[in-house]
Amino acid sequence: MKWMKLFWMYVVVFGLFGWAMVEFFDMTTQIAAFNKNPDGDVMFEGNAFPFLLILIVCSILSILSYRSKKRRKLSLMVPDEFQESDEREKQITAEACKTAYMSMMIAAPVIAALLVFYPLVAEKLPYYPVILFMLLPFVQVTAYLIHWKKAF
Repeated sequence: MKWMKLFWMYVVVFGLFGWAMVEFFDMTTQIAAFNKNPDGDVMFEGNAFPFLLILIVCSILSILSYRSKKRRKLSLMVPDEFQESDEREKQITAEACKTAYMSMMIAAPVIAALLVFYPLVAEKLPYYPVILFMLLPFVQVTAYLIHWKKAF
């Protein structure tokens, strides 16, 4: 059950970050349009909600992570899955990291190949590269957690 919570936590954080980047992408396209035609409106619109939401969610997760750690000297930047207590867990972590690394060897070329279709979908989905790029950490975390679950 802990692994499913961890997986969904990563999915939510990556999803919120992707949403924030899509909004940021939209704002930068508005700025670029203004730079092409400086005589137009000087107003840019953007949705600050995803930025605030990811800030709130990550703050809550950081506080919960800090409180749940037994040794408070551990950094907030070190995820719980890298805090092994014995040799078996260290071995499983090493194998899971290797699996995640190998999954990137497959995912990166596939995602790069999918970028070829960007000109075809640019009008309907201008933030297509952001979505594809956000698949990279999702694939990596999924491969890592699947290996951990199989090993335990």
